[in-house]
Amino acid sequence: MSSTLRCLQVLEVLAEEPNSFSFSDIADALSIDKSSAHRFIHTLIAAGLVECNPHSRCYHLTGKALWVGTGHLRYSPVYRAAYGELESLAHSAETMAHLGVWDNDTVLYLHTVGPPRAVLLFTDVGQRRPVHSTALGKALLAYRPAEDLERVLASNSLRYTDKTITSVGAMREELVRIRRQGYAVDDEEGAPGLRCLAAVIRGGQGEAVGALSVSCSLAQLNDESILHHARLVQQAALRVPSQLGYREYASC
Repeated sequence: MSSTLRCLQVLEVLAEEPNSFSFSDIADALSIDKSSAHRFIHTLIAAGLVECNPHSRCYHLTGKALWVGTGHLRYSPVYRAAYGELESLAHSAETMAHLGVWDNDTVLYLHTVGPPRAVLLFTDVGQRRPVHSTALGKALLAYRPAEDLERVLASNSLRYTDKTITSVGAMREELVRIRRQGYAVDDEEGAPGLRCLAAVIRGGQGEAVGALSVSCSLAQLNDESILHHARLVQQAALRVPSQLGYREYASC
């Protein structure tokens, strides 16, 4: 079991940037000796999940690893149901649109789409972001059990900008506001100069099964255009439940 877990940890290392590592890099990342790293890597090579660049002598994930990883998307009903709406949202909002779900007290990004000029707002599929500093995360948290709030902030209350909400009391007020207005706002809370808006996708019992968001620069998403973009996100999120076989909700 220990060797199996170590092999899986090697895969996690190789999934991080720069996505190509030497034996020494991998051994250092996992605090193991080079001979153990060699054994684990060659097990993964035999499985077809890792290969070596003959020029750099560094190791990276293979196409088979991609196929294994994207099995989560093929399994996810929310991904399938929201895919078309996400494309339409990105087109109507003329910026990046994102689909995220709650995963181990983080936001897991299932898909990102948008115009080429918004490439700097792109988020890789499979990337995780903090709940408390993202519009997607706050939108999802607003419909989670009350005890999740304290646990999330206890595990990660990093302040990314001077606007990041890090106290339980302030976040509780923010969640009340999100439920009242039907959408969440990340107003430069994750990164300076960036605003995001998000609305939840509701399941059969009214629970949040995912969320959609748009990301824009402050110049594009100014105070005058927030309501317009918020309505676009809300309307897209309201249409997804019908694809899941659920009734639509009157508000997010």
